[in-house]
Amino acid sequence: MSNIKYDLSAAVPEYPPCQGGCPVHTDVQEYVRQISLGNYDKAIEAIIAPNPLACVCGMICAHPCETECRRKEVDEAVSIRALKRFALENGTWPEVKKAAVTRPEKVAVVGGGPAGLAAARDLAEMGFAVTIFERSPEAGGAITNYIPLYRLPMEAIRKDIARIEALGVAIRTGVELGKDISIDELAKEYQAIILALGLPKSRTLDIPGADAKDVMLALPFLHAVKYENFSFAPGRKVLVIGGGNVAMDVARSAVRCGAESVQLACLECRETMPALPWEIEEALEEGVIINPAWGPKCVFMDDDGNITGMELQEVLDVFDEQKRFNPRYGEALKTIDCNVIILAIGQTNDDLSYLTASGIELTERGMLKFDKRTMQTTRPGVFATGEVVFGPGLAVEAMATGQKVAQAVKCYLDNVPFDAQYADRYVVLNPLDPATVEKVKRLDRVAVPLLDKKERIKSYDVVEIGYDERAALCESRRCLDCAAGAECLDEICAVCLTCLRTCPYGVPHIDENGIFTIRNEECQACGLCVGICPARAIRFRNHYAQHALDQLDEAISLAGRNGKPAAVVFCCSYGAFAEKTFLNYINKEKPQNLAVVRVPCVAKVEVENILKAFDLGAEAVLIAGCEQEAECTYYDVSKWADKRAGRAQEILAELGLEKERVKSINLTPEQVRNFAAVAADFLAQAAAVAGGKGGVE
Repeated sequence: MSNIKYDLSAAVPEYPPCQGGCPVHTDVQEYVRQISLGNYDKAIEAIIAPNPLACVCGMICAHPCETECRRKEVDEAVSIRALKRFALENGTWPEVKKAAVTRPEKVAVVGGGPAGLAAARDLAEMGFAVTIFERSPEAGGAITNYIPLYRLPMEAIRKDIARIEALGVAIRTGVELGKDISIDELAKEYQAIILALGLPKSRTLDIPGADAKDVMLALPFLHAVKYENFSFAPGRKVLVIGGGNVAMDVARSAVRCGAESVQLACLECRETMPALPWEIEEALEEGVIINPAWGPKCVFMDDDGNITGMELQEVLDVFDEQKRFNPRYGEALKTIDCNVIILAIGQTNDDLSYLTASGIELTERGMLKFDKRTMQTTRPGVFATGEVVFGPGLAVEAMATGQKVAQAVKCYLDNVPFDAQYADRYVVLNPLDPATVEKVKRLDRVAVPLLDKKERIKSYDVVEIGYDERAALCESRRCLDCAAGAECLDEICAVCLTCLRTCPYGVPHIDENGIFTIRNEECQACGLCVGICPARAIRFRNHYAQHALDQLDEAISLAGRNGKPAAVVFCCSYGAFAEKTFLNYINKEKPQNLAVVRVPCVAKVEVENILKAFDLGAEAVLIAGCEQEAECTYYDVSKWADKRAGRAQEILAELGLEKERVKSINLTPEQVRNFAAVAADFLAQAAAVAGGKGGVE
């Protein structure tokens, strides 16, 4: 087919959408892969590399990475956040090494929330001496002060912050800007100042009765619940106003505080509520009654000023045609019986007027004047980041702005230009081709177990129990390895089209112009094409499979040193083969004459790998795969493993060697967990074939 040409442009590297969707661009694919292999320590390294608050994110992150996950085009997104938490709780964390101070300049960060902490960590790693000034008794900002314990335990926050301090960042708590210290005072000691002040004030309502004594604000309420053991008196009927995540935290906390009933009213309809879907579902499970598309009109009180209810007005639209917040109300009214109202309608900044005396200008609305490109305020050398300038958002989004301002500060002190819009540019893969989606195997998402809904409202215990090892290993296998699959070496490709005929996903493709491409953005990394290409013109963009097979030489060398017949096992790396039980066996307990080479799916074991084992001195080879292929990402693994084992047997027979020296088997999870018995049988067979006396030491 001489009219077929190879298009090299199809091999341009692009990031997986999950990594592009993560505001701090965590290498999600890498840590999910390491979890699937049982390498939890390596997973932690990938998680914490860009993320200063990894434990926090493992518990509460809204996981925008999952929103971008291409697996959801097939069935459901990979449960990335739950996998992150599993790794962080089951692996060994690397020791923090104090960063060397290599720069003469010092940087002050005012505000110890996610943005400030992220900026401080990055600047410390750049060699700057950094001090955080935090007005609260403990750093962490909103995540420390307000997020309920049933979502985020304090030990998770403190572990993250302790690692930042161990890096060399100084944290001074109980110090408030404008009261205990000024910008001018800071400028005498620090060559750059970052304002990461957050949005620590709850918004109020301008309606009749909003100043009643039992109208509470969301953030003070959440703080009292967390730190003051707040509880309601008997008979309190609570109405929460607001439809966001903070409103859900308030409503669910009110349930735990002993409220007789908890209702919630919000402007948005159920489908457009800003709260995360699972937060809404869990609130409903806990007995919260939600009244969507109803706005507050007035508070009813008795003669003593006690709240007796709130009148609500029907909401027809929240935003106008220009997408501006401009609620449009209908004529319908209704009253909700309540005696406590908690307003959770958003946050705003503190009064910042004190900053004007230091040359920092404010807008007419009392907000910081801020250049989004340089990330500086109107005073040179004073920067701003986080929610105080970018508005409310996720903790991980605030961290991303903190990391960006750290770059801005470095450029400022280096006297080089900085433009924030160019500091974070990721090119990610497009969605999967619908034809590919149809070919990818469906695998159910593993549900994250929760505490029983009747029991969890009785305490502030963390609601999410989290994955155990078997669940995490199963879920991690659902990753599609986007952007990590096959690429063609066009200089040696013979355009024989063997890959096109073999690929179960239709990745190799000839278009209407006769152009042949391997569309690596569609590749599922099964590896069949790599082994079957006669020209060896295909390789993985991720080289884990080759790295695994490269261990063969050393493994056989070690296995053959004790004089007994050396035998090799090529085994799967996933499922039960990644559990601690199996890894402990092959690392500490296996017989010395047994070499075990874990490969990412036994379909990637090629005939030449089997023959190489014999060339290096092995007497027998076992290919051990998974019997439960229904849980495997790939199709027909056993067929391909058997086919290659069979071909190797034929070659051995041609050389005058017994076919029994090569064997392909599939094991149940229980057989893998009792691999010592499998190994004993295999070694006995190997010894018999080799003419020896046998067995396991």
